Amino acid sequence: MVMLSSERLRLLIVDDQQADRLAIRRALEHSGLTAEIAEAKNATEAVSATASRTFDCVLVDQELPGTSGVELAKQLRHAGNFTPIVLVTGHQDEDVLEHAIEAGITDFIPKTDLTPRRLGLRIKFAVRIGRAEEESKKQLDRANAAARARDEILAVVSHDLRGPLHAISLAHEALRDELTGPATRYLGAIERASMRAERLITDLLEATAIENGAISLSKGLVDAVSIVKQAAADHELLVKETGSKIIAQLPDEQIVVSADRDRVLQVLGNLVGNSLKHARGTPIEISVARHDRSAVIAVRDQGPGIGPSELPHIFDRYWSGRTKKGGAGLGLAIAKGIVSAHGGQLAVDSKPGEGARFFFTLPLASAPERA
Repeated sequence: MVMLSSERLRLLIVDDQQADRLAIRRALEHSGLTAEIAEAKNATEAVSATASRTFDCVLVDQELPGTSGVELAKQLRHAGNFTPIVLVTGHQDEDVLEHAIEAGITDFIPKTDLTPRRLGLRIKFAVRIGRAEEESKKQLDRANAAARARDEILAVVSHDLRGPLHAISLAHEALRDELTGPATRYLGAIERASMRAERLITDLLEATAIENGAISLSKGLVDAVSIVKQAAADHELLVKETGSKIIAQLPDEQIVVSADRDRVLQVLGNLVGNSLKHARGTPIEISVARHDRSAVIAVRDQGPGIGPSELPHIFDRYWSGRTKKGGAGLGLAIAKGIVSAHGGQLAVDSKPGEGARFFFTLPLASAPERA
């Protein structure tokens, strides 16, 4: 916001010396600013004045009776008052000024520089900074309010959708014994549609929890090699049905990590499922290895690969994937969120026509944890 000199500002001068307050008033009169000026002789009066009125800027002397301008700034900030504060200081000790900034002082001006022009510029700068911060806070509050409203709507809609889905599931089970012949194929379509809808609800809720930092983990000491073995076994039938095969590259040693076993299996399920979707009929390789202080688990396929324009977005929420074959685009975002919650990283290496290798790290368990 550009502040015009003709704008009428509300200023508060806090100084126990009448001569100093008068000097500031005279400097303001010749600064080109139009100002309504109030005065306070100590911190108590200043707190009372700012509680009853709104000011555009507070000019506070560094030395006040029984306290300091810096302590007054702390007090105001602690009370939730973020009015810009200019510290009028008798010296320029760097330690004092650093302490002042940490306490919430917006700017400072030495008493030796208390000319009308310099004082006016300091006040303009402080007010501009204060208004920019206030606008940023308002935008953040609006964004947080919108996010809360979205989450509340999502929770209500998800809850209400699960009721009809449960009814569909019960009707499906009842019809299973009643229908025969070609009509039974419709039951399969109903079951698959119901499962997809339930999975989408779960993914939406989980992605929201990850975004809000509310994902729950039940960590323990687990062998990363055994997790990869289980993931390969869990997907063996599905992989065969798609004409693919899983190749597990596993070391002979244990690689113990501190992790939530089920959540890691969920990540591997998303990655293997992603490879099956985009590299159907080609081998899928799962591997685990030790690297520095981490276990590195990777899923590699021989599919069409990922284009350079898609790579930066591959882990974004609602990004539908490298060949846009549908889906909500939440699987990889959820996988990344789970890995991040473990303190690891999920990444991808890929070039068009050369397949894709998704890999993530998990921190190795420390020696005290294993003991």
